[in-house]
Amino acid sequence: MTLRRQFTARRGPRARLAACAAAILLAVTPVAAAPFSAAAPPAGFVSHTTRVGDVSIHYVIGGKGPPLLLLHGWPETWFEWRLMMPALAKSHTVIAADLRGMGGSSLASEGYDKKTLANDMHALVSQLGYQRVTVIGHDWGGPVAYAYAAQHRDAVDKLVMIEGSPFGPWMRNTNVYWFFDFLGVPGYAETVLPGRERAFLRYFYENEAFHAVPGVFTDETIEVYSGAYARPGGMTASYGLYRTIGQDVRDVGAFAAMPLSIPVLAVGAEKGAGAFVGDSARRVASNVQTVIFKGTGHFVPEERPAELTDVVMRFLRGETVAGEWRPQEGPEAEH
Repeated sequence: MTLRRQFTARRGPRARLAACAAAILLAVTPVAAAPFSAAAPPAGFVSHTTRVGDVSIHYVIGGKGPPLLLLHGWPETWFEWRLMMPALAKSHTVIAADLRGMGGSSLASEGYDKKTLANDMHALVSQLGYQRVTVIGHDWGGPVAYAYAAQHRDAVDKLVMIEGSPFGPWMRNTNVYWFFDFLGVPGYAETVLPGRERAFLRYFYENEAFHAVPGVFTDETIEVYSGAYARPGGMTASYGLYRTIGQDVRDVGAFAAMPLSIPVLAVGAEKGAGAFVGDSARRVASNVQTVIFKGTGHFVPEERPAELTDVVMRFLRGETVAGEWRPQEGPEAEH
């Protein structure tokens, strides 16, 4: 089943899948987690950690020019942008941050609604001395990026959402994938996952339904991500992302009463959320361009980094973006 089909699947099958996942995980012997080791930034970038309110936020920064804030999705960290950052840094100051409780940022017991996560990032950008920024988010980073723009309208000049858009009151069902139920039930996943985090997370990096280009995630890359989430307390953020969806919907309902007027680019993937990203973006913004990446899965920044960079740069330059991107045919089509 593709991700887009799962968006329309009934809840009954999802609940059964969640139960099956729990049963499989219970059969996996827990193992001691190896110490988390943060990945080194690309050449020309430096890693920093700074206190923002009640948390410490880790970020990687490099380049020169107008600021771009890159917000990662789940289950990833700032590292998902590594293949795009050097090219973006040729014309922009690139800031790739870890959301609270994830990657190199400090763990927190609460604050995983997208409004609060966005305010963390606004505080970071302000601390760095920038009054306006372009915000780019993938997966859950997309709704966080939107919440940033919706709350701080004079502080964002453009918005890019990739395979992630705000969940609003117009949605009939917000439990769109089986793991939304599994992670979203308070107290449940905590009884199943400890010691089995790597086995659980590997599913998302290796499942062919989530990506189209083989070998996108190497063992080394998987360890960077799973190691971050498998550290003691490291799954707290994962639970929080899904257990605050109800609050997110209420917040977005209020934000959407005043649609964004800034330029917005909504990027979907054929094997991912597809048109959902653009459809949702149009609910909250009046100046939206959309593009669908054909032959591509959910993890677009890692699966098609050069192609996505080109699309994003065209948008940032004020150009009209083609509504569809297709991979080349022939033996050189995949990389």
